[in-house]
Amino acid sequence: MKFVAFFNLKQDVSPTKLTEVISRRAEYQFPEGLELIAEYWTPTRTPTVIAVFEATDSTVLLANTVAWLDAFEIEKVFPVTEWQEGVKKLPRFLARR
Repeated sequence: MKFVAFFNLKQDVSPTKLTEVISRRAEYQFPEGLELIAEYWTPTRTPTVIAVFEATDSTVLLANTVAWLDAFEIEKVFPVTEWQEGVKKLPRFLARR
């Protein structure tokens, strides 16, 4: 299943800490079962990072977010689907209502 996560840079993160976080990100290995599909860094604190993941289960998402709690507040993590898949499956779900 695919998920989007919004990471907000905490207010107390100094430029020195941000440099350390960027270096750590360059070397970071995602937990097994979590695949990064896309990652975007913005020039804002909210959100600072928008990431798209594919995960085997929510536990790997939790492990990933805990690794960054020293620098980021995780605003939202929510499931998403590509539009082509949604066009195929959504009518079936709506018909059940």
